[in-house]
Amino acid sequence: MKRNELLSVPVAVFGAARSGIASAKLLLRQGNSRVRVLDEVPGGESARVRIAAALAAEDLHAVYLGREECMKALEGVGVMVKSPGIPQDNPVVLCARERGIRIISEIELAAAFAHPKAKIVAVTGTNGKTTTTAWLAHILKGAGLNAVACGNIGEAWANVVDRPEFQSENAAFALEVSSFQLEDIEDFSPHVAVLTNLAPDHLDRYADYAAYVAAKRNILRAMPPQAALVWNWDNPDSHAFAQNILPRSCPFSAHTDPQAAESAWVHNGVMMLRCSGGEQRLAEVSTLPLPGRHNLENALAAALAAALAGVETDAIRRGLATFQGVEHRIEFCGELGGVRFYNDSKATNLDSVEKALQSFADPIVLIAGGRDKKSDYATLSDLVRTRVKALVTIGEAAPLIEAAWGKLVPTQRATTMEDAVRCAAELAAAGDVVLLSPACASYDMYANYEERGRDFKACVARLIEESH
Repeated sequence: MKRNELLSVPVAVFGAARSGIASAKLLLRQGNSRVRVLDEVPGGESARVRIAAALAAEDLHAVYLGREECMKALEGVGVMVKSPGIPQDNPVVLCARERGIRIISEIELAAAFAHPKAKIVAVTGTNGKTTTTAWLAHILKGAGLNAVACGNIGEAWANVVDRPEFQSENAAFALEVSSFQLEDIEDFSPHVAVLTNLAPDHLDRYADYAAYVAAKRNILRAMPPQAALVWNWDNPDSHAFAQNILPRSCPFSAHTDPQAAESAWVHNGVMMLRCSGGEQRLAEVSTLPLPGRHNLENALAAALAAALAGVETDAIRRGLATFQGVEHRIEFCGELGGVRFYNDSKATNLDSVEKALQSFADPIVLIAGGRDKKSDYATLSDLVRTRVKALVTIGEAAPLIEAAWGKLVPTQRATTMEDAVRCAAELAAAGDVVLLSPACASYDMYANYEERGRDFKACVARLIEESH
């Protein structure tokens, strides 16, 4: 959407959490005084009072809480900014559609206020989005750009897009965008889009895998021929995604040269880049700071995206070598008695868990569980049998995980993260790895995967401290 369209009509922001508050405040900063914040607020009157007070503290006063109030607040609204966690079949959303209200996401909103010459690189996919986005932002910053990683990582894009340091042609946005955010875009058009990979996920939200992929594919809808799609040659489902597209097709591969005019690949243990008509060596795979094939793919994607955004090869090399990783992605937390502890709380699906298990040669005591996402845990049975020494389950999905893996390895159930960490430590021996890689969402016990990961790290820290 154009900014004048967003500033000339009443706008309803539906969802009073991180994305919604950022959206409402951006509109207010830009001069639209007719912003209404709507939230259904499950949890009764005390929750309504608490949220109303929190929004007032954010200088958001046109607030409508509860479904009935939300429905009434749609009167006269021209645009709804829908928070990504709200599904399309929500009654308030359906009511808005019936009234002809345009529904957009925070990504679509923020794009309208980006500097026209700022570089926008949007990273989506099933796994690897966060690491790829953070690695890309690190490369862009090292190249001298005013770059920031935002969107589904760090701050909401609407929080940062109009800051003075990003309102210039030297600005660059490395955006992590989810399928939920891409459902409601119209004109959002990144200069470079990155598809890390595709695998079944969020089947608790989508009717089937095809619907999930279709939401991802929305990222291409407004991209012109001069834009570029970076995609994973080694991932079979990404091939279909990249067929018959308008932007330039720019594949990367950890195994083979895709023979494309703009691509990145590995040859004899060396990362290679083909861009602007020539081939260049980037780095030896063995020197990358993060382990695992999945991180090699993340590095290839980030490097190719940076090159397509105009970054010089030397800056890409420096950025590849100096990146230190991100929190909650196979993050080393400490060592006790020769046992190493790793936080992989971001692994909310089986594909992520598979990559985590493949990253270690040592025996693994796995902590898994949380809120089930309709996953078929049996698909990882062979890997669990060969890589996992023992299993500790937590959360709502514990019985489902135990049904699939419980007869393959010694298994114990824990009621809290503290119990899980202590149980895993007792099951582990020197040289083993204790790995939190849940394969599930966090919402049964935590507000988000970050809170779950921080709790795991705190439990590990207490365990280590007690031993001293």
